[in-house]
Amino acid sequence: MRALAHPGGHRARARTIAILLGIATLAALLIGYRPSLSPPALHPRAVALGTAQAEVLVDTRDSQLAAIQPATVDNTALAAQLAGTYALYLQSNHATAALGQAVGLRGRSVAASGPFTLLLGRENLGPKRPTPPDPILVDHGNRLLLDVDGERPMLTIYAQAPTVGAAVKLVDAARALLMAHVRSQQPARPGSPDAVVLRQLGPTTGGLVGGGARWQLMAFGFLLILAVGASLLYARRDRRLRVVRARAVVAALDRLDDEQPDSDNWPHTTRVLPWALAGFMVMLFLVPFEAINLPVNLPLSSTLDRPLLVALATLWLLSLALVSGAARPRVKLTRVHFAVLAFLGVCCVGFALNGAALASMDEISLVVKKLALLVSYILFFFVVASVIRPREVPRYAALMVVLGVIVAVATIVEYRMHYNVFYSLWSGLLPITVPSDLDMPDSIGRLTVYGPTNQPLELAALLAMVLPFAILGSIDAVTRRRRLFYTVAIGLLLAGGLATSRKTSIVAPVGAILLLIAYRPRTIVRSLLGLALVLGVLVHVTSPGALGSVLTQLEPGHVNNVLTTTDRTARYDAVRPDLLSHPLLGRGYESYDPHKYRILDNEYLGLLITTGLLGVIAYLAIFATMMSVAHRTIRGPDPRRASLALAAFAAVGVIALASVLFDVLSFAHVPYLLFFVGAMIVALRERSPASQPVSRRASRPRPRPLGHTAIPLGALRPPEGEDSSPAPLQPGREPRRPVPVG
Repeated sequence: MRALAHPGGHRARARTIAILLGIATLAALLIGYRPSLSPPALHPRAVALGTAQAEVLVDTRDSQLAAIQPATVDNTALAAQLAGTYALYLQSNHATAALGQAVGLRGRSVAASGPFTLLLGRENLGPKRPTPPDPILVDHGNRLLLDVDGERPMLTIYAQAPTVGAAVKLVDAARALLMAHVRSQQPARPGSPDAVVLRQLGPTTGGLVGGGARWQLMAFGFLLILAVGASLLYARRDRRLRVVRARAVVAALDRLDDEQPDSDNWPHTTRVLPWALAGFMVMLFLVPFEAINLPVNLPLSSTLDRPLLVALATLWLLSLALVSGAARPRVKLTRVHFAVLAFLGVCCVGFALNGAALASMDEISLVVKKLALLVSYILFFFVVASVIRPREVPRYAALMVVLGVIVAVATIVEYRMHYNVFYSLWSGLLPITVPSDLDMPDSIGRLTVYGPTNQPLELAALLAMVLPFAILGSIDAVTRRRRLFYTVAIGLLLAGGLATSRKTSIVAPVGAILLLIAYRPRTIVRSLLGLALVLGVLVHVTSPGALGSVLTQLEPGHVNNVLTTTDRTARYDAVRPDLLSHPLLGRGYESYDPHKYRILDNEYLGLLITTGLLGVIAYLAIFATMMSVAHRTIRGPDPRRASLALAAFAAVGVIALASVLFDVLSFAHVPYLLFFVGAMIVALRERSPASQPVSRRASRPRPRPLGHTAIPLGALRPPEGEDSSPAPLQPGREPRRPVPVG
């Protein structure tokens, strides 16, 4: 009997709940207040921020604001470059120290960062900044944030400080210091018309950000501790019974290698939906559909994936309504489904609560488009999870590897020959928008390789997701030809990822390999060590110089100094007011437009701003549920299901890691593939449907000669547990004899 069935069990339960409530209350107090021992007291934590802002126009002495004409494009561009230079000056050690003295920091410097725009085209200035011999004391509570329009000669000075007055004082001091610096750099002739002047655009404005954030964070911490504690208590209760049930479910699954010849699994099937999914996967890997805008009026977006997804969903609904039997899609809600729907619910609630503010900033249409894209991902997951069968998962995995190899080869061609196969091919068939920086060097000299995607980081993540399936395919191959194919596939996928010249091309595959090693250390390490020489030669021959270029970016002396890293971390310092404005539900899903505000290149940080803490937890729950479902299959008795689940587990881990490196949900190729892999994980937890004849002709009984009675073989065997001896005759009866026919 359980402990709760007697009075002592009730007291133990009440004691446990009381302890849990006490821990949650203590955690909430520590989040909002800072304790002190002498004297004993609780001091409020400085959660709210005082902010201020001012704008400065870089102009010449004879120019007037109303007299700027489009003909002065060169002068405007030069002034914009000067604005960027002045922003960098305010970050110098001399300027930050002078500002610290001006606002009364007593020998400390203010923290400064920016500009955040990518439109300036400035050189890679990170390693060239002088490093002082002695450490500089920096007060991070007073922060100066500098931004430049990029196209107009406009410099915006932001400030963060403990109070609004301190923030306004810091902005005024920075503007005065910059004006003095500009005057000191002017020509000797004071009346020269070419002299640069800074014109103040309005007064300095300030305000308090995050006034109610403390109570929201305290409530969140209290509820989070309660939820985690209740989950742990539930996991402990009846754990043995749940483990036995889970093992029974896994043991009841059929073996994928025991497929019967008359099965109706893809590709040997007449069902339309599996072929439609295969076609969608081909489009996902081989078509730059995000850059294709169809000349039709579709709601919200006219990219190529939308009409194809609508057609796929229509076919799915018709199958649910008209098809019966094993061919009908199986709609079964799992924990992954609930996690996906929970994330969508949090996004919708945040949008509803901030609708008025988003409308005032003219950002409603952006949020609606992003929500429609999220609904597209979720709809695709529901369709795939209900259509795909367990024995079809290995075939789709092989299709993914083949398509990944094609993309990798095309990426290598683009890296070596500066020729993008996908954009060149589809531009002659469909209206496609070719990126302006295609096959052009970026700020640190890296070639911008796109492949079929809209971002080199997306391309590197796409190939890294396919890599675990190739590695386990090489290990589980039963023939030499198949093992050779998967070995070459591993090398090409690695070489294609490195051809993007992005740090993600090493970080993401290494993360996937570590996840594989966590489950099969000896097998994975032995296999990769055996293939190390072959893979190294293949990567060097196909993508020469790519590996060394990426490794150089990851060196400790370079990774923290190049602009691709310093600009990103500087933006992280600038978004603290955005985080404190709406800490729980955010400002509205994907409402933080990178072209209007800042490019963060971090999905977690972007969701923290737009969906709050609840949105980030719901987003992490998607990865957690996918990986937990895959974990049970990995520990199951079927080695075939376990290998496929392990590959899918590592692929999901790649996206969980890549979400730190770029905004994953903004690029459709990777989320579509993520939800397809998640649907494969769900399918591996199901039993295969009963086999059906391939054709009607094979299912018809053969004609039998006259005088022959067909008796099934099963009828000749007695049931188990019964005596096989003939039954005794009853008195007065004779045994019945068969009557011949004809």
